[in-house]
Amino acid sequence: MTSPKVSILIPTYNQPDYLRQALGSIASQTYKDIEVVITDDSEDNSILFVVDEFSTKLDIKYFKNPVRRGSPDNWNEAIAQSSGEYIKFLHHDDWFTTEDSLQAYVKALDETPQVNFAFSCTNVCDTNRNIIRTHCPTERELRRLRKNPINLFPNNNFVGAPSATIYRRKVNKLFDKNLKWVVDIDFYISILKEDPAFVFIPKNAVCCTYGASGQVTMGCQNNKKVELFEWIYLFTKIDNSVIPNFFHIFFIWSILLKHEVTTVKEIHESGINSVPVWMPFLIALDRILMPGARIIKRLIQKRHKL
Repeated sequence: MTSPKVSILIPTYNQPDYLRQALGSIASQTYKDIEVVITDDSEDNSILFVVDEFSTKLDIKYFKNPVRRGSPDNWNEAIAQSSGEYIKFLHHDDWFTTEDSLQAYVKALDETPQVNFAFSCTNVCDTNRNIIRTHCPTERELRRLRKNPINLFPNNNFVGAPSATIYRRKVNKLFDKNLKWVVDIDFYISILKEDPAFVFIPKNAVCCTYGASGQVTMGCQNNKKVELFEWIYLFTKIDNSVIPNFFHIFFIWSILLKHEVTTVKEIHESGINSVPVWMPFLIALDRILMPGARIIKRLIQKRHKL
């Protein structure tokens, strides 16, 4: 049996209505050489019921995880269960914007056989499907990404969510299970460090939902333990030079200051075992600056209330 050209991967966790929307957008695509791989972390069969609704419209491979894998291990399971030449993520609360969206992704790789990775612009929508903003890199950001994929760090995800990407199976990468918030940045850097070539698709090809209940971002943003661990962990993966990039150090310092870190013990408690030699100096500086930073923070909060 011939494998499909594209595997569309949908890791799910509850929220069947979102999945119904995603599958509906897939069923309407003009490009048809696909399989849909759904790996389900849900506690009940609500996802399976939606899969049954689309069983005659789409080639769906459904896998119920006996034990919840969580993000991003559930994403990796979807990769493992797929067979297509191209891998296209579409998270269950995201959807294709137009009927030719998938065709645009496939065309990007078909017309550049030397390139393994492509991504598009994204419409960021609220839970009522209203567009909040468009995520689209500038020419300057694209140049920076071509120059060095590490420029995605610290907080410059020019690429966007995994739903905005497509890549060749031969990339043979999995998401780092130690991460859950900045895992996509790590994944993109990992791919592009080996092969920096990419194709940018100047089309708002997908809509990504922001603010849905249960989203990883909602549980990670401003979470001290998560932010300390993930940013420092990612930093140590991408910048192990004797004298790190100044902007990288400055960003880590801003995270330490944001969460009022005054001891190395707090770093260890987040899950980081080995602390860079320069970090205790930043923490000592934080202890000096913290009182002033707290005053400024209170003044800003007070001004916002006026």
